[in-house]
Amino acid sequence: MEDRLAPVLEYFNSITPLPRELVDDIIKYAVIKEYEKNEMILKEGKVSNYCSWIIKGLTRSYHIRDGEDITTKFLWDGACITSVYSYYSRKPGNENIVAMEHTVLASLHYDHMQYLYKTHPVFNIIGRVITEHYLYMLELEVYNLRKQKAEDRYQFIVKHIPHLLQRVPLKYLATYLGINIETLSRIRAKARQSP
Repeated sequence: MEDRLAPVLEYFNSITPLPRELVDDIIKYAVIKEYEKNEMILKEGKVSNYCSWIIKGLTRSYHIRDGEDITTKFLWDGACITSVYSYYSRKPGNENIVAMEHTVLASLHYDHMQYLYKTHPVFNIIGRVITEHYLYMLELEVYNLRKQKAEDRYQFIVKHIPHLLQRVPLKYLATYLGINIETLSRIRAKARQSP
């Protein structure tokens, strides 16, 4: 199990050195879950009981608005995923999370996370840094997706997360950018013509 958790343990250890007792408890409580392409990880209306780290793969979060599927985020190797509202409120959420390709997650149940926080004070440092990183990325995303022109939003992806352009179907990329697929096609064609 420790081998399969190695990427997560290395990430935690890069934040702060992990005492052996904490490593042992993470190994004890972590669950490895595998999802095939298009398999649901979380459905709206369910409580998100797990906080997970993507060991390998790509996920898409979305919700349904007026019958339309709206992509809210993509997450890939190394990212922490959950429905934040549902996970922390312990109430059913309105977010769907689906695997976009074969995805392997290391997951900790909410109760086990609380146990780790109470039993290992150093784990609180890890939780704080992960939360700070999440908030930093969220602010960047909100600024990019809500305040920029459509072309600028697309260029942000080209510059910062170009691998999404090869891994994500255009229809999902368009809803993520808040535009229709025709507009996205025009923006892509224009970008290809630019020097």
